[in-house]
Amino acid sequence: MIKVIAVGVVAGNLLALNAVAFFGYRALTGGLDLLKSELALQLEERLTEEYGYITKDLQSMKSNLLGSQEKLIPSPAKVQSGLPILR
Repeated sequence: MIKVIAVGVVAGNLLALNAVAFFGYRALTGGLDLLKSELALQLEERLTEEYGYITKDLQSMKSNLLGSQEKLIPSPAKVQSGLPILR
C-alpha cells in the first residue's frame, strides 16, 4: 500500500513539474514572440520613415540636379593651336 502511494506521489510530482515547465516555457516563448513583434513593428516604422526621407531627398536632387552640376561644367574655351587653314 505504501509502495503504491509512493509511486503515486512520485508520478504526481513528475506530472506537476512537467506541467510547470511546459506552462513556463509557453509563457516565455509567448513573451519573446511579443517582444519580436514589437521590435518588428518599430523597425518597420523606422524603415518607412527613412524611406520617406530618402525619396524626398531624391526628388529634391532630381529637380535641382542640373543647377548643382552647372558649376562642374567647364566653360567653352578657344584653342589657339591647330592647322592655320581652320582658323
